[in-house]
Amino acid sequence: MKKSFKIWILDSGKWGYYALLDIKSHFPQYDYETYLDYVNAPYGNKSSEEIYTLTEVGCLELWGKWCQLILIACNTICAETMRKLQDKYSDKKILGCIIPSVEVATEISQGKIGLIGTKFTVNSGKYQKEIAKLSDSHKLFALATPELAGYVEDGISHHPETLIYLDRYIWELMEKDIDTLILACTHYTVYYEYLTIKYPHLKIVDSARTQTIKLWEYLQKHSELFL
Repeated sequence: MKKSFKIWILDSGKWGYYALLDIKSHFPQYDYETYLDYVNAPYGNKSSEEIYTLTEVGCLELWGKWCQLILIACNTICAETMRKLQDKYSDKKILGCIIPSVEVATEISQGKIGLIGTKFTVNSGKYQKEIAKLSDSHKLFALATPELAGYVEDGISHHPETLIYLDRYIWELMEKDIDTLILACTHYTVYYEYLTIKYPHLKIVDSARTQTIKLWEYLQKHSELFL
């Protein structure tokens, strides 16, 4: 009997569930599962070697379960580790969240894009590199918010002191006259509504949502996945 097409969402913590909900709401015809590494989350302050090892373990487990397509919802993983995995396992289908966010941001921004993310994501320079490939008229201003993912994991995402911490970085980016802000961490999707209301002049790009936008285009190009 032919198995149904299944998409797996891999993330470094429970907030990959937000990516699952968004994708599933747009593509209910597919089956979904998640691999969420609660134990080791967040990944943002780990070494590249640790992140690669943890991610490879997750991918190998999923491929052992007849997984045809892995969506990596974690920006930290996508910053460097995903490319290494794609090169090593070239016969497998692995998609990330950075390129979709970059494509959307450069489409809607007037030219100055802000970004908040984990220390690893920001230090990797991956977003800068991908933006440069698409546009020479857009400039990125990126700030690491190393404590934010941990606050979300600990259940204090909207504690007054946490929001003060968040706003401090947003104001620093606004001093650069940004018109668009990329939330470069799946955890940060919990701030989408807060930021949209408090900073209505900013266009908010949530990596969990942009991955959904670009998934349909990918599925249309790869009909072999359904065979």
